[in-house]
Amino acid sequence: MDGLEYTYKERQRGHSRALVFAILLNPLVPPLAIMAINFINQPSSEGTTGLPKHVIQLVSEAIDSASSELRRLNLEIWNNPETRFKEEKACKLLAGWFESQGWTVKTGVYGISTAFEARFSVTPGERSVCYNAEYDALPELGHACGHNLIATSTLASAVGTSAAMKELKIPGTLIVMGTPAEETGGGKYIMANHGAWKDCSVVLMTHAMPDFSTARTVTKASWKFRAKFHGKAAHAAAAPWNGNNACDAIVMAYNGLGLLRQQIQKTESIQSVILEAGKAPNIIPDYAEGSFSLRAFDSKALERLRSRVIPIFDGAAASTGCTVELFWDALYEEVVTNMALASRYTHYMINDLGLTPADILPPSDLSAKVDQNGSSYVARRNTTLEPSQKTLTLQISSDFGNCSYIQPGIQTLFSINATDMPHTPSFQKAAGTDFAHTESLRAGKANALIGLEVLLDEGFYKEVKSDWINDMKERGRLPE
Repeated sequence: MDGLEYTYKERQRGHSRALVFAILLNPLVPPLAIMAINFINQPSSEGTTGLPKHVIQLVSEAIDSASSELRRLNLEIWNNPETRFKEEKACKLLAGWFESQGWTVKTGVYGISTAFEARFSVTPGERSVCYNAEYDALPELGHACGHNLIATSTLASAVGTSAAMKELKIPGTLIVMGTPAEETGGGKYIMANHGAWKDCSVVLMTHAMPDFSTARTVTKASWKFRAKFHGKAAHAAAAPWNGNNACDAIVMAYNGLGLLRQQIQKTESIQSVILEAGKAPNIIPDYAEGSFSLRAFDSKALERLRSRVIPIFDGAAASTGCTVELFWDALYEEVVTNMALASRYTHYMINDLGLTPADILPPSDLSAKVDQNGSSYVARRNTTLEPSQKTLTLQISSDFGNCSYIQPGIQTLFSINATDMPHTPSFQKAAGTDFAHTESLRAGKANALIGLEVLLDEGFYKEVKSDWINDMKERGRLPE
């Protein structure tokens, strides 16, 4: 094999591992033909190992060297927010940058015109690593969810991983998937249905958070829908008996959901808003519309909740003599966090990238933080600790969950020192700061190192895959 040859000796999980790299230098590089590097990685506090220091330095320096260019791209996206399925400037900007770096790029892929896929390889290999980029913004609030930082972090991962692949001639394929419309559009749901991520070994991405960083989080499964009631108009005073009141129907459904809330699990929630219910009080409304959102701990629980919600709307329509149509959006599955990948992320952040255990917290410590007052207010009111203590469940949803059911993956969180949660003006402002940019690069470095380990270390990848298969078995979702 040209380039980097390696063997990997793995003992039982939790023991120290030995990794031997032999870097075969290009014949033009004098004076040695072969430089051998032998090292033994000691387990970290989470029982993981890692890459050799010179590889970590190579990745970090490559990303630092690109920081100014990545900051320019970051601000270009942040200053020009585009909402779901309209991310034309961002898609062109990012796809164009990858083309300028010599990557193979396709746009308009997997069913969405503003999606792109960029691929890079030095020499063929068995495994491939995918980094997801997001770049859609919120209506009116702009990049108040920090998707400009997700894109930047992914660019950083791509820079660092590709630099190491070129320098060390590492086999395998590097993929960046440009994923539009995370904000209610279900972009990854659409892309998955068109075959995205099927040839990836792992899928990695990041997300900014206000005041905490962790790799061990999951999000809830979510399903949004619209309800449209159709009735019959009539004069509300002179002949109301001739009408069928669509406003009454949607109010009845709204109230029915409110009553259902006392019977659902603590891990479930229902949000409702009435969008239209008539124009004038002296006219029986013949049309009413509302938008609704269901959340649950996982997809199975969400389906059970959905089966309880539908009869409420059917009953409201029947009681008022109206008809109802339900239009379901994309299903956002819960994120299945791969613990092998999450442990490695924590290892690199603490041991190599400048964070302390107090900066990147396991769920048990994060639980204590959630219970505190003061600076933890943001985390406390938006998180719930599950009894398993393995992960922290956020009361939010992400279509990255759909990816995590296709291949092993993690969506890690990094702090940008914002004063409020995403989807607020203060978070939008924080997402454009130099500090947030620096932290996005740090998160990108960690994912780059994980990606390299997946490509280099068959034993580690087998551990990742085994964890994922067990997670899928627990959920009854093991692929054929």
